[in-house]
Order: sequence, then structure tokens, then C-alpha cells
Amino acid sequence: MAKFILSAFADEAGDTLAAQIAALQRNGIGYVEPRAVDKKNVIKKTDAELKEIRRGLDDGGIRVSSLGSPIGKYSIDEPLAPHLEDLKRAINASHILGTNQIRMFSFFVPQERLAECRNEVMDRLSVMIEMAKAEGITLCHENESKIYGQMPNEVADLLRTLPDLCGIFDPANYRMNGADAAEGIDATLPSFRYMHVKDAIFSEQAIVPAGEGEGKIAEAIAKIDRHTNNAVFLSVEPHLRLFSAYASIDEHKLRGRHTFATSDEAFDCAVSSLKNLLRSEGYTENGPFWSK
Repeated sequence: MAKFILSAFADEAGDTLAAQIAALQRNGIGYVEPRAVDKKNVIKKTDAELKEIRRGLDDGGIRVSSLGSPIGKYSIDEPLAPHLEDLKRAINASHILGTNQIRMFSFFVPQERLAECRNEVMDRLSVMIEMAKAEGITLCHENESKIYGQMPNEVADLLRTLPDLCGIFDPANYRMNGADAAEGIDATLPSFRYMHVKDAIFSEQAIVPAGEGEGKIAEAIAKIDRHTNNAVFLSVEPHLRLFSAYASIDEHKLRGRHTFATSDEAFDCAVSSLKNLLRSEGYTENGPFWSK
């Protein structure tokens, strides 16, 4: 049986590192999946800035579960070389912040060109995986909209073809694209590494708190629990309210059925919903772990 550990994208609670640490501490979460601090993605930070972030996290008792990088969120038609430079920065950031995992994606591909671009996707990812492996870093692929890896069959293909690539399961992303989240976790389990926790309702194109949508989160957690005896991160990614990194997104699609006065309220709701779901499924909290 798995031992689940909560982590979160705390930049959805606040822009500053202090605000992010406060939100994590308030919710009893000891890990973060850093994405942006002061509205700047961590892979764009200087070494000095990253070391300052690390000091702040250490002082706050917060560790890094995985680097929430944008690596692979590029058009398949763009040259690869500049993005390999981004990967080098992401690897460097991971070393400084103290994690051996990087969240990444498998390139924006026009859906009518999936078959045509499939081999190019695999070739590019192979180069990236080898770069990361040489530095002791594991690349973890998130299913995301409009990439090669949007649907369960594409994720299964990626993970079968690239055995050193690990999978992140994001149930809301599957539902927002009309896929069955149960098929998504089944496709990911053979190479599963961790889970992003957000839920969604396809017909409304809305993100909602865990357990209120169609993401079959409890079912996925049960499957993960049966699949492994290892520690597994459940990384809360609220998306319940607009935040700086997503200022261009139509707000109603992030709010769903709820309205929150502040980002802190939205973040706290997302965490509370996950904890309530875990308790309802018979899990109890013991230190950093949730288990049966």
C-alpha cells in the first residue's frame, strides 16, 4: 500500500515565496512543486535567486517534491536547441532546490498531425531524457491539452516507447478534453511517478475541487494504492481562481461552481477537499503520510 504525501503548486496561493510558504504551513503541507516565484518561472531564475529560494524553503520546513517546469510546452515545429537550453536551466534549478524530478510535457502538436509528428516527439524526448539522466534527474510527463500526450492512448504510447520517462496523472486535464480519467490512470500506472490533484466537469469546461467533478480521483488513488508500496506525492494544483501565471485564461473556466474572494481561500479549499476525500476513503494522516 502506498504512503501518500501532500505537495502543492503554492504559486496559486501567492506570488511571493513568503506567501507560498505561509499557505503551505497553514495547510500542513511540507512539500512544494515550485513553478513561479514573484511571477517568474523558476527555470528563469539566476543561481543566486534559486539559492535564496532554497534558503527560504529550508527555513520554512518546506522541501521540493518535483520542479514544476514548462519544459516541453513548445510547438513541435520550433527548433529544439533553444529548449534544450531551458532544460539545462531546469536541471540546474532542480539541483539547487533539492529535487531529482522535473515535470514536463511532450510538445504542442496539431491534433490532425499526431501520427505525422509522433516519431519527432519520441526523438526529441529521447534526447531530453538522456540529458536529464546524465544529471541524475527523472523527467515526469504530465498529460496536458493539445500536446502529444493529451489522451490516454498517447500517454500509453509515450511511456511504452520511452521506458525512462515517468508519468504524472492529471485527472482534470483528461476530463477537460473529454477523456475518461480511469483510462488515464490505467495508461499511466506502468510508469507512474505522482499525481496532480484537480478535478473537472467536461460539459461545463470547469475546474472544481477534488471529488466534485468527473476525474474519478478516489478511484485513481485506490488504484495507485494497490499498485505500489512506495511514497507517492499528491500535488495539489487548485486552478480554482485566476492567478498571475494564468491571467489570460477565461476566469469562469477556473472558478467552476465556486467563487473565492482571495487566492488563499481557493488554495485552502483545494487542499481541504483533497484531505476530506482521503478521510472519506479511509485514509488517516500520520506525520507527512496519509495511509490506511
